[in-house]
Amino acid sequence: MTDHGKQAPEDRVDYELSLLTNLGEAMDTLRRAFYAHPEAQTLLNRTPALGHELPWTLVRCAEPSVSVTGLVVGGEHDEGAWDLDGVFTIFTCEHVPTGEFQTIKGWCGDVWVQGRLPGTGPRRPDARILLAELERASCHWASSSRLKARWAEFAAFAGEKAFPDAFVELRFADDCYRGLIVDGRVDCSGVWDFNSLLTLLQPDGALVSLEAGQADSVALLVGGHHADLLRRA
Repeated sequence: MTDHGKQAPEDRVDYELSLLTNLGEAMDTLRRAFYAHPEAQTLLNRTPALGHELPWTLVRCAEPSVSVTGLVVGGEHDEGAWDLDGVFTIFTCEHVPTGEFQTIKGWCGDVWVQGRLPGTGPRRPDARILLAELERASCHWASSSRLKARWAEFAAFAGEKAFPDAFVELRFADDCYRGLIVDGRVDCSGVWDFNSLLTLLQPDGALVSLEAGQADSVALLVGGHHADLLRRA
């Protein structure tokens, strides 16, 4: 029988209080380990709303054969909430430091929700929309003599192409920025330094300078699709 959100049995009280005291840290640690796991992308492809419209949910599960705490990363869900009475998948680091996935049958035991953390907002648009955004940003660049002159100076110094073509997405919690990189720092091989200040030309023509090293995620548009370069959250 599932008992969502109620107090744990008496012999778990000390554990639960300790977990709640460090809830934010525990969830952050689990999320970082999850994104670093080689099977994470499979789960994300299967549940694209995870970490976006679907909030991160930390649960404690007690079945006859297992007692474990972890993040819910798979299963049935509706209107931003997991179905914890059915079969779902959690990611836990309790027994394996790098993390592992376990299948839980909610009806076979007790499930306590330890906490929830909102996602980072709507998912990325599809490739068609992203390419349209890239085209709009490129048109704004091509129509600005000031931006073209600045880029020509930068390209001559850094050995870049005659026009900017790196279209990126930076996320800071609920704030998302996409645009062409028109200024910043490159390393000795000509690759943008995503730990430095970057200036983006957004699809609406606005310029914004952002500390990429503080972003929760950095993604590069490649052939109409995003390639994650970094994800901290």
